[in-house]
Amino acid sequence: MIPLRDIRKRIRSVEKISQITKAMKTVAAIRLMKVQSQVLKQKPYATKIREIVGDLVARTPANIHPMLVSGPSLNNNNLEPEQYKKRSRPLIIAFVLGSDRGLCGSFNNNLVSEVQRFLGSNKNAEVKLVVIGKKLRDLLRARDREIFLEKINFYHNITFDKVTELSQKFLKEYKNGKIDELVAIYTEFRTTAKQKVTTEALLPIGIKKISAEPLFPTYLYEPDAFTVLDSLLPMYYDREVWRIFLESVASEYMARMIAMDMATINGKEMIDELTLTYNKARQESITRELSEISTAAEAFRAR
Repeated sequence: MIPLRDIRKRIRSVEKISQITKAMKTVAAIRLMKVQSQVLKQKPYATKIREIVGDLVARTPANIHPMLVSGPSLNNNNLEPEQYKKRSRPLIIAFVLGSDRGLCGSFNNNLVSEVQRFLGSNKNAEVKLVVIGKKLRDLLRARDREIFLEKINFYHNITFDKVTELSQKFLKEYKNGKIDELVAIYTEFRTTAKQKVTTEALLPIGIKKISAEPLFPTYLYEPDAFTVLDSLLPMYYDREVWRIFLESVASEYMARMIAMDMATINGKEMIDELTLTYNKARQESITRELSEISTAAEAFRAR
């Protein structure tokens, strides 16, 4: 039988751990509210720029714009076709947005599974992984996945400018014909009860992704509509990358909140079980002591 002292120690240790997990759940909930506030603040701007770009796409020959459709001849007019022929396979850059810390359930493991699926479905292309998050990087290294670029503690004090600096680097490489596609593998934040790991194309944007329908009256553009579209598309691209990062961060906090809540509930159940075990052991100890006293008294009378 387990000594009563050991059971009491286990109960106290589980209680302390439960207090920590409860506090971590509260911290994750507060941070989630802050991220959701950022999402709500940028939503009107994102909605309006999407509408304007959609209207311009419907009114201009946008199908020849390099950010909307893929094709070697479209990426950079200054590059000769021979420079593209040197690349035997398409080059895809994949942003993989994970977390720097653990204790968030299956958040990073689900991303690793999606990376494995994406790599398996793109065997004919060269895929380079840009990994955001220390925990995710460690999991991918454990599976012998080569990492092209890693960003550790990138989410610390994350800002739009910080994300834009990263996104613009790959936009420049795309325009120069150095890469063919840019995708993001991240956890999409749909509701507080539902998140989904998804792979989303960032470059080329694709005309289907934008509602290519005239939404406004006919305007006169100076110098022309295509030049205005050319100025707006990088802004639209930066905003989409920023949205994806915000959704990933929100999903991480939500996953951590759920994991800590489950840990707190499991801790309470464990405390209840240990308390029951402690009471049973204590009752057995009392019964045994009473039995020993009774036996000793009977033996003393027999003398």
